[in-house]
Amino acid sequence: MPRQNISSGYAFEDAYGYSRAVRVGNQVFVSGTTARPPDLGGDAYVQAKAALATIADALAKTGAGMQHVVRTVVYVVDMADTQHVARAHSEAFDQIRPVSTLVQVSALTPASARVEIEAMAIVCG
Repeated sequence: MPRQNISSGYAFEDAYGYSRAVRVGNQVFVSGTTARPPDLGGDAYVQAKAALATIADALAKTGAGMQHVVRTVVYVVDMADTQHVARAHSEAFDQIRPVSTLVQVSALTPASARVEIEAMAIVCG
């Protein structure tokens, strides 16, 4: 089965040695994704929207879309941001309803990130 690696051009991908997304067969895995400047300076809602946009772009490069997402994992530094992150997640996935896990962590990279989101998609049909 062929493997397709997708880069978003983020310098940390080369420094860390990872891909933004990988497609193998009908499965697509998107790495944990944070906002980038200038959105990185925004609140958790702005950051989550930006991360989800980067995820959508990575999925598109594999021939998938947000409608194919079956699972997300959302990492937050502060549980007080949950409502902001949930709003962005709901706007992106309201009709899709992937399974999702929300986890509080002590820190993210970059340090100003308030939320990081990873996704898994299955392209059916």
